[in-house]
Formats: sequence, structure tokens, C-alpha cells
Amino acid sequence: MALSKDPNKRKRQLQNLQLGMAKKGDVLNPKGRPRKTIAALMTEFEASGVVAPTPDEIGKVFLYIATLKEEELKNIVSDTELPMMMRIVAKGVLAKKGLDVVERIVDRAYGKERRIDITTNGKDLRPEPLIIRFVASREDIEKIEQEVPDITTD
Repeated sequence: MALSKDPNKRKRQLQNLQLGMAKKGDVLNPKGRPRKTIAALMTEFEASGVVAPTPDEIGKVFLYIATLKEEELKNIVSDTELPMMMRIVAKGVLAKKGLDVVERIVDRAYGKERRIDITTNGKDLRPEPLIIRFVASREDIEKIEQEVPDITTD
């Protein structure tokens, strides 16, 4: 609401505004908004017969949705009797970024891909340092040949 241009009306409007304003330290809503705790919500859901699915069940449902035909997905999206999560996932699969949604679905069901190193058991694969020795005589060569193990191939 805009203030009036008439000075008398304007003065009354300003006085009314001043009356409605809170003073410093006043609490306008002492009880505050009543809040529902998570425990209260869970009790309410359980009393009404709502059962939380297990992670395995969620993963299976996601995979089933990811394998449906387009027409079946559209039916899921429009069916208000189905759980909201199923409808949201179906809508996501139908969207432009459906492949990303399907990838997240598979990750949710099976876990993200993990790379496992089966060749080194986690050890570092740095080669041993190469030692180069310069020799000046036949005796030095024979000494080095004795230090180096004889490697034969099969």
C-alpha cells in the first residue's frame, strides 16, 4: 500500500504504521512455529502404514525403471498412486539427460565402479635404479660380472 499524498491522511497512515511496529526486544511470536521432529514424522508414517524400503529394494526399483519402454515410463510419471520417488526417477530417465540418470541409478544399485590393482598389491612400480659403472680394465669387468646374477630364460 502506498502512502497518501494528502498530508492529513499521510500523517494518520504513518501513526498507524508506528503502532504496528515492534519495539526492540519485543517477541512477536513467542511460541514460534511448531516443528515436527524426524522422530514424530517417522511415528506418523509408521502409524499410517508407510514402510521405508531397504537400499536393496530401492536399487532394484531403479533398475526396473531404467529398463522400461518409453510408454511405460510415461505411464509411471502420470500415475499419482505410485510413490513419488518412482515418478521422479521415471521423469528423469525420460528427460534430455536420461543417460546420466540411468548411470546414477546403476551406481545407486551396484555402487560406483572401483578400479582394483591386481598386479602390484598396492606396491609402487618404480623400477630399480640403473647403475652404470665405467671400467678401465679386464679385472674390473670380471668383478662386475661376478656381482651381477646370471639370468637365464626358459
